[in-house]
Amino acid sequence: MKKFPFLEIGIVIATAILLYILIYPGYIKNKEANNNYNMISNIYALRAAYEKYVSLDNMGELPDKIDSKIYQYLKEFGVKNPYTNEDYKEGDIKIYNLENTLDIVDNTLSGKHGLQRGKPGTFAIGFFIPDLTSYNELANKPNKTKEDLKKLESIKPEVKKYTIIGFKQDSLPVTTKDMTGEKLEVFFIQGEKTSTD
Repeated sequence: MKKFPFLEIGIVIATAILLYILIYPGYIKNKEANNNYNMISNIYALRAAYEKYVSLDNMGELPDKIDSKIYQYLKEFGVKNPYTNEDYKEGDIKIYNLENTLDIVDNTLSGKHGLQRGKPGTFAIGFFIPDLTSYNELANKPNKTKEDLKKLESIKPEVKKYTIIGFKQDSLPVTTKDMTGEKLEVFFIQGEKTSTD
């Protein structure tokens, strides 16, 4: 009479547990890395959708609001949220203000981009819109003196700029490693348009 094969079942279960312990963490790590790269790809797609909207629908002006047409362009491009696998919808892009030109390029986790939070797979667009009141007053002044012309020449009109970031599973901005491979930086792309065009 043959006994119940406890030893064989124990070996099969132990092998399954060992495989799970060895494979699952790598699977999770690879899945998160793939989602991170998908978000980077989606950030570029959002930039293309935003620029398309600016060029075709907004007469070349950079808007500081998100129009529903931008979501439509994202859908046309076949872009989906990598965490939900759904099309982007209203509210998936939030807006924040950049106070100065240093905020635009600060990619540290403690900078303006790094402090933003959002739902996994969504975006945020930061806008920097300079105050050109004094430039416009001088430019539109009917009888300019030599001093006014000199001052007008010395003012370099700033540009209207925007940056785009995306959010990971933990609601933090998408990051990449710096050139040394040691420090994490917020991944963002930017665009601009001269405000006096």
